[in-house]
Amino acid sequence: MQRYLWGTAYDHQNIKDVIYTPDDVARDVVAFFAPSGRVLDPCRGDGAFHKYLPAGSDWCELKDDKDFFEFHDQVDWILSNPPYSIFAKFLDHSFDVAENIVYLIPVNKPFNSYAIMKRVWAWGGIKHILVIGPGAKLNFPIGFCIGAVHFQRGYTGPIGLSFRKT
Repeated sequence: MQRYLWGTAYDHQNIKDVIYTPDDVARDVVAFFAPSGRVLDPCRGDGAFHKYLPAGSDWCELKDDKDFFEFHDQVDWILSNPPYSIFAKFLDHSFDVAENIVYLIPVNKPFNSYAIMKRVWAWGGIKHILVIGPGAKLNFPIGFCIGAVHFQRGYTGPIGLSFRKT
């Protein structure tokens, strides 16, 4: 059976979706948000986030035949660096399974479309953005500002903003 990555054969995946998180960034993001309870890394990749998550944390990784879109258990936290080309679909599924979501993304991503913003605010809101730095400086193939964006179910307060200390 041939595996598919969000509509395309896995061997022909969108190479822009394979962005490995620098170890120090993953460590700092996990330390900043300090997830607890049941935690999931939905796209483990090389394990940068997963190794800093609490012991026993769940993970998905398509190349290991653990597709996030087939994960339906409820979790307290999701932390990861999601595929940017299907961010809206990924976020929607995250809303179905998590109370808190922290995604390392270009900070403009949740604000790029009115439809995404409506879905975010219908589910909850953005609680905090930890600004990491420019994508190019982090070896990401984009120059946009990268941040760890914390979405929280039912949150209606202001958006906090912090800058990572480097």
